[in-house]
Amino acid sequence: MASRVLITQGTRPFAQRVGRLLQASYTVQFGSADEVPAVLLHTGNYFQLPAINAPAFEHELLRTCMDNGIDTLIPLGEKEIRLLVRTQELFAEYGIAIWIPDVALFGELDVISHPDRRCPLVVLNRGMAVAGGQQHAYPDTLSGVFAELGPTDGLALCCVAD
Repeated sequence: MASRVLITQGTRPFAQRVGRLLQASYTVQFGSADEVPAVLLHTGNYFQLPAINAPAFEHELLRTCMDNGIDTLIPLGEKEIRLLVRTQELFAEYGIAIWIPDVALFGELDVISHPDRRCPLVVLNRGMAVAGGQQHAYPDTLSGVFAELGPTDGLALCCVAD
């Protein structure tokens, strides 16, 4: 059975784009802290997530992942990414990978909010391209959704401004 991936910011067009990249190899589900219409929640492919400023945001998100058999979490909100980088070990204890770059890289990475549709994307898991992009050798400290800036310009982390 394919791994189950939860993509946050799920009602946003960028999240849908990332989901389409992954759907051939993964069971893709979406979550959002924005109000999710009931019709989407009833499909079983969408989850209502806590707001980023909720006191127990990380624990509620972990519970959602555990309750729904999620193996991989791909946070797309900029604040979500920055917050969850500190909780990767907690999620890993429960067998859930969070695909975000290592904390040491955050100051060095270029970040693109709401990348243009024409911008080529690559989804990385520890440097391995799992969807989109070319099969280059990427550093194993990179996980998440990236835009390929060009042959000599490297990658930029893609997110949704939350």
